[in-house]
Amino acid sequence: MCPLLRVIFIIVVCCFGATSGVVAQQSSPGTEDLSTLSRELQQTRSELAESQRQIQQLRADLGKVEQQLQARTPADPADPDPAPTVASADQDVGFLAAKVSELHQDKVESASKYPVKLSGLILFNSYVNGGSVASQDLPVLAFPKTAGSANGSIGATLSQTLLGIEVKGPKLLGAQSSGDASIDFAGGYPTTPYGITAGLIRLRTASVRLDWSKTSLQIGQDTPFFSPLSPTSYATVAEPAFSWAGNLWVWTPQIEIERRIALTSDSSLVLQTGLLDPLTEETPAFQIRTASAGEATRVPAVAGRIAWQHASSSRLPFAVGIAGYHARQRYDALPEIDSWTVNSDFDLKPSRYLEFSGEWYEGQAVGGLGGGIWTSVVYPDTTEPHTAIHPLRSTGGWAQIKVKPSLQWEVNMALGQDENYGRDLRFFPISYTDYGSTPFQKNHASFINAIYRPKTSLLFAVEYRRLFTAPSTGESATGDQLNLAAGVQF
Repeated sequence: MCPLLRVIFIIVVCCFGATSGVVAQQSSPGTEDLSTLSRELQQTRSELAESQRQIQQLRADLGKVEQQLQARTPADPADPDPAPTVASADQDVGFLAAKVSELHQDKVESASKYPVKLSGLILFNSYVNGGSVASQDLPVLAFPKTAGSANGSIGATLSQTLLGIEVKGPKLLGAQSSGDASIDFAGGYPTTPYGITAGLIRLRTASVRLDWSKTSLQIGQDTPFFSPLSPTSYATVAEPAFSWAGNLWVWTPQIEIERRIALTSDSSLVLQTGLLDPLTEETPAFQIRTASAGEATRVPAVAGRIAWQHASSSRLPFAVGIAGYHARQRYDALPEIDSWTVNSDFDLKPSRYLEFSGEWYEGQAVGGLGGGIWTSVVYPDTTEPHTAIHPLRSTGGWAQIKVKPSLQWEVNMALGQDENYGRDLRFFPISYTDYGSTPFQKNHASFINAIYRPKTSLLFAVEYRRLFTAPSTGESATGDQLNLAAGVQF
């Protein structure tokens, strides 16, 4: 019996004993005294029965609290606060009341009555840039310094703040249905006074899933499933790290089917295939949607991936995958061209303190995925209509080393590079892109960051990033950024 129940029981017994003693001392063999004694005994029995009922109810309530506390996620091992237990509830009634109140707090409720979960990241970034870079808060390219231009800049933003929602739906054909969506405030800036601090809301990802025990179907907009990884950085959340520098990441509408085949008790083969919107890098028209070069072919992109995953607490966990992508593109009245990639990815954890990850691709006309330094094709001139066209072959990738000396700290070191083939850049005497400028030949990026999490919901990060950009003609340039970040996750 727990201490709280033991105290209550002793008090009840003592009260009963005291009452019985008083009755015994005052009783007499008279009829009136016997009648009084009978009434007092009956009242005492009723009070004792009520006390026993309350004790049973209290024991039942404590049992429910114990089950609910055991079902909750374990506390952060680094949290100095004691973990909630039934023993602590027995000794602190205020603690018990607070926990019961917490378990009965209002939850997010949907019209369909299915569980809904809100999540997000409130993220503050401040930065100092050196050199001339494209996009001050998210530098991806470096440009040569021009006469009269400033050698760097400073700034701060909360536009990389994220909001997400997840919902679990009913079962359909034996599959668990679910959905999720995420937005940020990095969709641009309104052309109004002080608009620089009023980032526009932007859709990032949204999808609907059906999950069976060995098969999953996903319909929505997400990272291309054949390029699933990205480096770890809180300086570049609005676009994953190494955009334009070897990371194929563009959130793309797609339909994907995944099949998981168990090989052993701790390893499996993952087969993925799907259809994707054949995106290209052209800037869309304002408020109306026109067909891009890929969508004008009326043929969706197709892709597939095969991966081997090994998860074990006693052996080396890892995942390695190979993939491919193919689409068609049509520019004006010119012949269609092929867009394709061959991809690989890996994630290796030799110990709890160390992790290696990365991706590599080789492809053609993949600016719509973020490859080719955001360029798919080149033209011999800038007149309209284009008289000729040539696709760009490119190759790129990235690699990262993650070191986690403790649960609160991690350090990430990474480098990435994207490069267009010189023979394609020189196919015409002077090549131009859709933006009327000459294309880039190489873009190299590297960073090192440290992330500190004093609590599971709090984070602080510092990152140094270095850029090197070489155009197909002209002078190469370098740039860098020091970024300080602070965030609260929920």
